[in-house]
Amino acid sequence: MALINHKAKDIFPEHIIDKGLVNRLHSQLNLPMYVVENLLLDYTAEELKEKDIEEIRDSIRNKLIKHKEGRKLKAELRDGEEMTFLDKITAKSVAGKNKYWAQLLHLGVKKAVLPKEIVKKHPGLLENGIWAEVKLSYLGEEAGPDSEFKVENLLPCQEASFDLAQFKQKVAKLTDFQWLGLLLRSIGIESIDLPRRQRLLLISRLIPFVEKNYNFVELGARGTGKSYVYRQLSGESILVSGGKTTVANLFYNMGTKEIGLVGKWDVVAFDEVAYIDFKDKTAIQILKDYMESGAFSRGEEEINAEASLVFLGNINRNLRILLSNSHLFEPLPDLMRDMALIDRFHFYLPGWEMKKLKENDLTSNYGLQNSYLALALNELREMDFSEVIDEYYIFDERMDARDKRAVKKTVSGFLKLLHPHGNFDKSNLKSYLDIALEGRKRVKEQLIRLGSFEYKETTFEYQDRQTKEQYYPTLPELDNCFKGSLAKPGVVYIGQIIEESDFALLKLRVVAEPGQGKLIFKGEMEQEFKNQIRKTFIFLKERNLCDNLGKNVNNYNFYISIIPILRKIEADIGSAFFVALYSSLSGKSVTTGLLVTEKSSIYRDSEHTYGIRALKLEKEDGQIKTMLPLKRDNVFVEVPKEVISQVSTFITV
Repeated sequence: MALINHKAKDIFPEHIIDKGLVNRLHSQLNLPMYVVENLLLDYTAEELKEKDIEEIRDSIRNKLIKHKEGRKLKAELRDGEEMTFLDKITAKSVAGKNKYWAQLLHLGVKKAVLPKEIVKKHPGLLENGIWAEVKLSYLGEEAGPDSEFKVENLLPCQEASFDLAQFKQKVAKLTDFQWLGLLLRSIGIESIDLPRRQRLLLISRLIPFVEKNYNFVELGARGTGKSYVYRQLSGESILVSGGKTTVANLFYNMGTKEIGLVGKWDVVAFDEVAYIDFKDKTAIQILKDYMESGAFSRGEEEINAEASLVFLGNINRNLRILLSNSHLFEPLPDLMRDMALIDRFHFYLPGWEMKKLKENDLTSNYGLQNSYLALALNELREMDFSEVIDEYYIFDERMDARDKRAVKKTVSGFLKLLHPHGNFDKSNLKSYLDIALEGRKRVKEQLIRLGSFEYKETTFEYQDRQTKEQYYPTLPELDNCFKGSLAKPGVVYIGQIIEESDFALLKLRVVAEPGQGKLIFKGEMEQEFKNQIRKTFIFLKERNLCDNLGKNVNNYNFYISIIPILRKIEADIGSAFFVALYSSLSGKSVTTGLLVTEKSSIYRDSEHTYGIRALKLEKEDGQIKTMLPLKRDNVFVEVPKEVISQVSTFITV
């Protein structure tokens, strides 16, 4: 990784900085990271060698303003002293007059005379303001009730100019591996020991900076650096701490006719999302409109904005328990557990996979200056790679338009960040697509938990346009948490061996709700499957096969869905439907160890290992019981005899 340092210095000589030194200094100063970096750049390499960190820190600290010292400093200004402060300064035009007032945040001055020449030279003053070294003087006899002070000069503490074409050329001089490493170092992370998946998940936190109107959520453990980039990286993002907020603050103030945060910043991030509370009951509907279209209505006007929204929060429960008993959006406040709102999230970053940051996780190497990187990210928002994916891969036709749009925006974000020059290979594109599909699939899976049949299950599979090979994204948390654990009542997996080598698999789900004994098919389903299910349903009603449960099937409606998982099942699924219906009515799960196959069996086949384990017991009286694994391999449960006796086509005891 020393090679990255060398090449970075050579390619970005004016925009590279020692991140280890920045981290040491930043920990002692209450300033955004990008401001600290710009102040360090005032020192030459020779000066940095000669001066120790304490000397540099004290020099900067002497320019800072403490709120409690504001009155004393203003008094000194009135005594005729010109003073230079380090502060955040914002300009506001005076209505009806060709003049400007300056507001200095920490000094507590709301109206200082600001020459037009300074505003013209630094237009960022009129937007979200800039951090700068500000030279201030007292107006003397010209001082009045409106203003006492004048800005004589200012020196910005952040980059002001940027050349996107030059940036692309410079990035192209690095390998993909080197650029990814440098980018992570630029946001303070040392990635040398991280697997590629971890690196990409960390980089995904930057997608809201390069994609307009991107809706991102990360819920996970504390101390993983969730809020860091949104607070420290750029003057174009704002971190809103959890608490009460208003429609006027976030969207539009009807009184002042001023647009809110979404119109002023590239990224609006909500920290501690569990504590967000909107005073206005219409806020959630406005938020949903904005997350869907980038527009919202206030009064008679429709207003467009481009800010991406980021929602950050903590999961305070064990992930396995959370997935067993609840859902992954549990940390959201009640007012945000709105399925239509959740469906608008483009990407859910699995925060539980992010490691807690320790001192050795922070880089001590060189990285790009944050304000320079922030300008690059801002310019990259104007690029669009969203249609690239269609040139190489074909989405599952069952994915709806919102799913596809979300995935394309995520892939576009990765390409902008990691290949701004537009040069990438197919293997890279596939890795971004897999993570993008996973991030959207995670949202959809939780919606299915929350909304049952309102949202259709889909595998999010995709096909290589050239080779026709199929790919099936999975969610790691489900693989890790549910190996050997119970499926929901009414869920059965059906398997079939095709041509003695290939294996086909689908998921059958039956939900019983009070009704009139009807079958209701949800989502797309082959007519042959419907006929098999109807035939079995008539048979079990005629034979009263579920009477032992004390429930009459005529008093329930059965909602049936089929989710293809792997290849196409051609076998009769009628018996498997009976197992699922019995499970749903009884409220008892059939374990995921039960796989109903075309040719018998729930037993492990020596020639085909599909993870099916079962135990057949013969009691002293000759009675045979079939047992299936529950949660752990050494714990078994009995399959109801009514089920076994009626599925002889598929299950042999």
